[in-house]
Amino acid sequence: MIEAQSWTADVLVSLRETFGTRLKYFGLQGSYRRGEATEASDIDLVVLLDEISLDDLDAYRAIVRAMPEGDKACGFMCGLEEFAAWPPHELFSFRMDTADLFNRLDDFLPPISREDIRLGAKISAATLLHPLTHSYLYAGDEARPRILNEACKYAFFLLLVCEYLDSGRYCESKQELLARLDSPRRDILLAGMDFSAWRETHEDRETFGMLLDWCRGILLQV
Repeated sequence: MIEAQSWTADVLVSLRETFGTRLKYFGLQGSYRRGEATEASDIDLVVLLDEISLDDLDAYRAIVRAMPEGDKACGFMCGLEEFAAWPPHELFSFRMDTADLFNRLDDFLPPISREDIRLGAKISAATLLHPLTHSYLYAGDEARPRILNEACKYAFFLLLVCEYLDSGRYCESKQELLARLDSPRRDILLAGMDFSAWRETHEDRETFGMLLDWCRGILLQV
């Protein structure tokens, strides 16, 4: 498992050596940003250049692959022009889950309104609702636990947004969010935090129903 501060500092040195003034932004997202990383965690990075070519992608890939545990690196890389044109409803969670390591992300973001945040929540709920319904209908019993586990993990980010819309607070960790939630939102988060333990006391059919009802509620009420 990496030490995030020194690891990202080394990546930043390589980025600046490779791209020079073309590097406009570098940040960290995900479990390493939240201080919740485990041995299995990805290392979620954000890189903005003035523009992006395939040669740039090759150079960046070489940088991260040369790092210890570089095979766990993932995340977002983009040019400034297309980033400025990115649909704002997709950028609220992106912004809130990013720690600045080089320059300020806010300096490059388009304006994000409350209506953009609401739209993003509804689209995320629809994105979750469809595969859950499809999986309940057509997936085999052996595939259902994996599908539900992934759905509960994905739901964490939607839970963060819903809590923000309700209270105006964006929680910095799963534990902080857990303390603020009531059922069924709390149960969804608990399932995503330790799905194996969750399945010891809950049938998969119950979990499907909980997630489907929650997604429907977001579509109808948010």
